[in-house]
Amino acid sequence: MNNRKLPDYRLKQKFLYLDKTSSDDLIHYGDLFFEAKVYSDALDFYQKANHAEGILEIKNIAFDSGDVMLFQRAAKALNLELSSLDWENIGKKAVEFKKYFFARHALEKTNNEEMLNSLANIIKAEEQEISS
Repeated sequence: MNNRKLPDYRLKQKFLYLDKTSSDDLIHYGDLFFEAKVYSDALDFYQKANHAEGILEIKNIAFDSGDVMLFQRAAKALNLELSSLDWENIGKKAVEFKKYFFARHALEKTNNEEMLNSLANIIKAEEQEISS
C-alpha cells in the first residue's frame, strides 16, 4: 500500500473495527490522517491505538481552532473531565473564529448566563449587519 494514500471509508472501518490491526499500524494511519489535516479520522486511529500523545496533539489543535466538538471528543478519549473553565476557554476561542454554534454548545456547559447573553448579542449584531 502506498504510504501516502489515505484509506477510504470501508478500509478505515476494516482497520478500526474488523481486523486485529496492530497499534503501530493504527498510529501510522492516524499519522497519515493527521498530516492530511483530517483530524477526526486521525483521532479515531489514535484512540483505537491508545496513542495519548497523538490525541493530545489533536485536542490542542481543536482548541486553537475553536473546534468544540473535536476538542470534546479528544478530551473524552483522554478520559479528561472538562471543567467550566475549560468550556469557557474553548467557547471564547470558538467566538474568536465566529463558530457560534460551537461556542453556544461550550458555553451552555458552563451555565454562565452572562456569556450566553453576550454570545446572543454578538450573533444578533452580525445578523443585523448582514440584513443592512
